Amino acid sequence: MRKILLAIMIVSGFLFAQNEAYDALKVLEPYIGKWEIKESSYGFFEGLPENTETINSVEYKWITDRSAILETWEARTLDGKQRINVGSILYTLDPATNSIKTKHFGYDGNVYWTGKGWIEKKKNSLALHIEELTINGTHTTYTNELRIININTFQSQFIDINQSGKSIKNHPKRNFKRVK
Repeated sequence: MRKILLAIMIVSGFLFAQNEAYDALKVLEPYIGKWEIKESSYGFFEGLPENTETINSVEYKWITDRSAILETWEARTLDGKQRINVGSILYTLDPATNSIKTKHFGYDGNVYWTGKGWIEKKKNSLALHIEELTINGTHTTYTNELRIININTFQSQFIDINQSGKSIKNHPKRNFKRVK
């Protein structure tokens, strides 16, 4: 009976091989799913308008047999007619440092940017340390602090923002709600 149950689990996709990448990335597992927030846009990123009401949709999903996580997002005006920004982050285990590294890319308005980062696990949160560069040469570093509030809410806050040598005040905390 156990062999039959195990075979059903494998065929159904319920059993995944545990691996080093999965073990490292499972700190992000509570974020897997689709999330949304209505908020005002923040103009400190080059290309983003300030104080435009948006719907920001974010999705985290496992890829490549649970050895990486892909985060994608898109923000649109409340009427859905104008895209404010779109982007992706790939989270992977770096075998050389045994840490989670990130690769970012996207558009804020019409401004293309790319970046990289790494995750620091804290007691009750994750700190995503980020360095980004736009096509126009604007260099921005910041930390995105992520915290699970409950099964249907996570909090995000941009802190320690520095853009081309200028310090920018911390962004307010944002609460994303699970939609799937």
